[in-house]
Amino acid sequence: MKDYYDVLKVSKQATPDEIKKAYRKRALECHPDRNPDDPKAEAMFKQVSEAYEVLSDDKRRQIYDQYGEEGLRGASGGGFSPGGGGGFSSMDEALRTFMGAFGGGQGGHQGGGMFDSFFGGGGGAEEARGASKKATVRISFEEAARGTEKELTIQNYIPCDTCKGSGAKSKASIRTCTTCRGQGQIHQSRGFFSMSMPCSSCGGAGQVIADPCRSCGGMGRIKDKQKIKVRIPAGVDNGMRLKMAGYGDAGERGSSAGDLYVSIEVEPHDTFQREGDDVYIDLPLSFPEAALGCKKEIPTPFGEMSKVQIPEGTQSGKLLRLSSKGFPNVHGQGKGDLIIRVFVETPVKLTEKQRELLRAFEGSETTQNHPLKKGFLERMKVFFSA
Repeated sequence: MKDYYDVLKVSKQATPDEIKKAYRKRALECHPDRNPDDPKAEAMFKQVSEAYEVLSDDKRRQIYDQYGEEGLRGASGGGFSPGGGGGFSSMDEALRTFMGAFGGGQGGHQGGGMFDSFFGGGGGAEEARGASKKATVRISFEEAARGTEKELTIQNYIPCDTCKGSGAKSKASIRTCTTCRGQGQIHQSRGFFSMSMPCSSCGGAGQVIADPCRSCGGMGRIKDKQKIKVRIPAGVDNGMRLKMAGYGDAGERGSSAGDLYVSIEVEPHDTFQREGDDVYIDLPLSFPEAALGCKKEIPTPFGEMSKVQIPEGTQSGKLLRLSSKGFPNVHGQGKGDLIIRVFVETPVKLTEKQRELLRAFEGSETTQNHPLKKGFLERMKVFFSA
């Protein structure tokens, strides 16, 4: 099974910007046009493009992080199905991903021309976009079950209120860059490659500021603390990440803001253990309760109580299931179950009267009362008959 993080050589905590940069580097390293004598280049190029397709999509990445490659088979929502049939079925699919990641169009393979504008990183607008940020929120087990809202205080770049993010003292101070003529890019040809890169005079903005705003120094943004409310959906699990689009740093001179990625930490519970959307609880029973059967009230992760019938003759280790009493699926696909693990507790610190009663009970037992013990003894005869 492929590890997409390993394919792109990034950590599991990598931000989307880090994933995109890693993909660009890896895709260029193994592109077939740059490795004409390597027969494995095309397969590796498809593989890194497949990894980027998954890890650059927030929903697919969450599914992959929780369920691995198998979880993506029925959840891709489109023609691309990693893990089924070898990922990308053709070079054209991998090239479309390649073109998109480098700011190119949707055209097919055009030889050396497909590298046009790739080394420019998609133009100056992308370079001016605000950085994405990370934060961590710790919630209780019950909050993960019900969903909750938390308030974060983060220090971000926010648009400058004086110049409204333009970076200029006045509109008259903003002029078209004479070097790139307002395009934000300059073009150069170097043999096989035709490259576009951000204009060094205007930083890719296509405009220059003659008289910058004094509050922000012409950047169009200032650093300040913000209070942000994070809505955490019911069913969220430990290690999941939430994307809050536009809550990262504000971009320079009115460029779009980055995103905020909130990692979820769920506190362990003293009574419940979670496995996927199912929740387990251990239920101790006395010997009479297990032998005669009984009714019990069991707590659920939502604070309510549910009645469960313990059948007569229940053995230690038996699992009883309460349907749809577990966690709601974070993707809206139903609810898990509450699973009760029964164990029979052997009594301790017996009184003399209790010992007498147990001895009397033991004397009245037959092999019919202990089918498991009877079966074990039958199997043991094989060892002694030789």
